[in-house]
Amino acid sequence: MEDCLRKLALWNTRTFKPIITHHELEPIMATLGFIAVPWFPPNIESTTTSWKKYLYSNGGCRSQSPAPRPRLPYPRIDGLHSSTYHAFLDAVNFYLHMNDLSDLFHIRGMPLHKVHDRGNKWQMMKRDGSNIFVYRKGTLDQATCNFYSINTNNNNNDDNCNEGRNSIIIRNKGRNTATTCIVPLKDVIPVDHNLWDIR
Repeated sequence: MEDCLRKLALWNTRTFKPIITHHELEPIMATLGFIAVPWFPPNIESTTTSWKKYLYSNGGCRSQSPAPRPRLPYPRIDGLHSSTYHAFLDAVNFYLHMNDLSDLFHIRGMPLHKVHDRGNKWQMMKRDGSNIFVYRKGTLDQATCNFYSINTNNNNNDDNCNEGRNSIIIRNKGRNTATTCIVPLKDVIPVDHNLWDIR
């Protein structure tokens, strides 16, 4: 049974390596203009998951509403729900405005690690053929679940985020960009009026 369990992970597209912890993610985010907010551990009696946030330092906000902050659970960022990754990538792309964010990051499944994943509680996210995709329990907050859930009638728990979901969300390549863009010809070909001066 354990052989068919798989988790999702954030991968660096340029190096084609999974990013497992914030220690590996921070240098990549720094090159994109994001600064990691110092992380403080939760209270001892707290059962909630700790999250690490990133602030964008390369410019102001372009929206009047509160800007999203990219965030992921601390310290490990593998084995999360697809909606958690989707929210993180959407928040990053809010600032970068890239047509294809998969040039930087992509989400890919990988087997559970026998040592690092042993003590975690896992919850089923999706069945894909003979593989069962799971995520660490407690790494999906209700706000993310509600926002990215397709089924908006029943979103009282984590399981309802999985209804109607498929892997197409994970493989979204930014197809919601404009198909046409009209640019004046004078901006494409600079006209040098001295070339046309015939004497």
